[in-house]
Amino acid sequence: MYELAQKYYPKLWDKERIQALAAAGKLTEDQAREITQETNAE
Repeated sequence: MYELAQKYYPKLWDKERIQALAAAGKLTEDQAREITQETNAE
């Protein structure tokens, strides 16, 4: 799921989607934070 989240954020999935995945246990909070911050460089 982590790889998909990296691929789809922010083009197809927004920050709320990433947070929902973390809340559901599909991502860790650290992974969610990393994904939403690292795309600023793209």
